[in-house]
Amino acid sequence: MYDSSQQYSTDYQFLNAIIDTLEEGVVVQNHDGKIVGFNKKALELLHVSAEQLLGYTSGDDKWIAIDLDGKTLPVEKHPIVMTLRSGEPQNKVIIGVTVGNGELKWFSTNTRMIEVNQQKFAVAAFTDITALITLNKDLVDQNAQQLKIQEELEKKIRQLKDFAGIITHDVRGPASNIKKLLQVYESKKDDESGKQALTYLKQASDDLHNNLNELIKLLQWHLDQKSPFSICDFDATTNSVLVQLDHLIQQKYAVIHRNFAVASFEYAKVYLHSILYNLISNALKYGREDVPLEIRLETFMENGRVCLRVSDNGKGINMDKFGSTLFRFQRNTEIENDSKGIGLYLVEHQVKEFGGNISVTSEPNKGTSFTIIF
Repeated sequence: MYDSSQQYSTDYQFLNAIIDTLEEGVVVQNHDGKIVGFNKKALELLHVSAEQLLGYTSGDDKWIAIDLDGKTLPVEKHPIVMTLRSGEPQNKVIIGVTVGNGELKWFSTNTRMIEVNQQKFAVAAFTDITALITLNKDLVDQNAQQLKIQEELEKKIRQLKDFAGIITHDVRGPASNIKKLLQVYESKKDDESGKQALTYLKQASDDLHNNLNELIKLLQWHLDQKSPFSICDFDATTNSVLVQLDHLIQQKYAVIHRNFAVASFEYAKVYLHSILYNLISNALKYGREDVPLEIRLETFMENGRVCLRVSDNGKGINMDKFGSTLFRFQRNTEIENDSKGIGLYLVEHQVKEFGGNISVTSEPNKGTSFTIIF
């Protein structure tokens, strides 16, 4: 609010001071598209000086703008240019801009037309959302990786069916023939039919040998395919998970303790992220209201294998009653009446996919501890 009697509404120094307190960058273009005004935040966000901004247009080479798909944004598609030409406001338009220091930043932009002394201007107010876009892109990449691994798993399932067909038809068949021919040979080894059985027996043996060799070659080819493993850092992966769960952590006032004696190891990154996400989110969901929630993450070596333990002091589980169905999809437990169990189902599936194992100990009103041996 301002006191009209003091004519603050026409005091440009006063108005500029207000605009400079905004957390949004503000840029003003005249009817020719030249920048004629801006606030301090605009200079800060764009990493330019006043001299580098004043008088320039959206079409200058210094501004390389892209859309969310990474495609170059034509000048006529810049939100402030669209408003200047059409007079229509643009709301929450997301664009990427290479700013003065060479860094790509993402902005959410709103534009409006204003009229001052019978002159029309376009005003753009923009907010830096780079961190949000980066996080979103990371999640998209993770989902893409997850889909890729899912496709690989589906492919392996189909391969297993193929192998089952090979064993059923091309291995079990010759093996059964060998058994029958042996019976004929043993009963009639001295007559002509026995000699013929021996000939057929040799042929059946050769067939079985050849089929087994082909199967071994096929299996070896699949084993030699590129492994999805890469170096996984427990701290970095945990940080990524905690960013995604930050709202729930704050809501529960949870304290996360870390003790990563094993700092990193080779594993499928998307799987490790999913495992940590599901176990930590599970602990966050089922904390007790009477005690502050504490979650402990630790890694260690056991019998030459990397182990991860995620434990909490939450509600706990009646293992006598629910232990056998804990990792089942569509399970139904007292403390998880709103849960389908997909998280723990996925964790067990992902751990076992690469030869690992998962175990759990829990006590009602004391907490739960999951231990994974990778």
